[in-house]
Amino acid sequence: METQLKLAELVPVATLGRLRMLFKSVTGVPVVFTDGEGVPLTDIEEPLKYCGGLVCGDYGTLCLRRRKWDVPEPAVEAALREEREGDKPIQHHCRGGFRDAAAPIVVADETVGYAVFARSLPAEPDLEKFRQLAVEGGMSPEVGEQVAHAALVMPRERIAEVAEFLHIIAGLIARAAYDSIQAQKILELQELRDSLIHMIVHDLRTPLTSIMGGLQTVVDTEYESEITQEFVPTALSSADALLEMVNTLLDINKMESGEMKLGLAPVEFAAVAQAALEQVKGLAREHNHELVSELDPTCPAIRADEDKLRRVAINLLGNAIKFTPGGGHIRLTSRCTQEGIIFSVSDDGPGIPEEDRARIFEKFGQVQSRQEGHKYSTGLGLTFCKMVAEAHGGRIWVDSELGKGSTFSVLLPS
Repeated sequence: METQLKLAELVPVATLGRLRMLFKSVTGVPVVFTDGEGVPLTDIEEPLKYCGGLVCGDYGTLCLRRRKWDVPEPAVEAALREEREGDKPIQHHCRGGFRDAAAPIVVADETVGYAVFARSLPAEPDLEKFRQLAVEGGMSPEVGEQVAHAALVMPRERIAEVAEFLHIIAGLIARAAYDSIQAQKILELQELRDSLIHMIVHDLRTPLTSIMGGLQTVVDTEYESEITQEFVPTALSSADALLEMVNTLLDINKMESGEMKLGLAPVEFAAVAQAALEQVKGLAREHNHELVSELDPTCPAIRADEDKLRRVAINLLGNAIKFTPGGGHIRLTSRCTQEGIIFSVSDDGPGIPEEDRARIFEKFGQVQSRQEGHKYSTGLGLTFCKMVAEAHGGRIWVDSELGKGSTFSVLLPS
């Protein structure tokens, strides 16, 4: 999901304020910088203060208008709304002869803010006319004179030139800031990529070491029967774990590129659960864990990829077993809801800090969690689980309490 760009996040407000002061000093034209909704980011001063601020929300335009003076005109409002979607300066003719102007600041095809200046008159104001307008607006005649004296006087073509200049200079500043931020993000992603590669290599080395150590022991003892029976199954189990990691990496790559095709067919989750439990029971025994299941037998079959679903269950069970202290309790449950079937894997382990609960499902999020000393999976298992759940139109989440364990749940639509 794309994040909406904001001018105040691209360029410090202090920088915008400095630009505003410099522009007024050089040109004599007061400017206000706003966000994408027309809300001022910099100070409003004469003559802008007589315009009642920058109007947005119910009033819908970016021109400077005084509610008591300017009567909203539907046709003008509609035209301004259409102009606002473009990348050209907006101009609006207000009562009293003023022309308001707003120059959109566009970055990555998105309007992130506006440089606004007003109130401009093409000729010296008629003081009597402004006194009358003030009275009509329920104000004293002196207010009308103040507004007239504060007005900028410039021909129409200069208004357009000022708007175009602001459009260019503000856009250059915002785009330069955007490019700088994007460059920093690229560097951060490169660092995370390198950390991810290091994490994967480290995790692959563990089962590979077990395989090589076990087989080397068998060779060194000249294939003695007892030694062979002890170490070959362990090596085979580690080889299975190694293959699962490689398959997970390949599958994540396929799903990210849109090449993964699900083999959908009617699936009874109870059968999937039993197969997963059978595969992890040896690991549970090694950790002295109690492994139990509570499956709802009334749940109907769902359309799913049975192999991918089984691997999701194995990943969640395996993580719960490996990262729960010895002698723990691991529970696999399922239940039916109106949305579909929900299956959960619970443990009574150390729990997961709240700030980690969302990012552990992301590739780079796992890197960050592990760099901080938290280790929740042996690689990309949770990323794989999330992608498989979403590929089925479902979702995955975790409920956890520090010191009391975690529950990972997957919803699969029926």
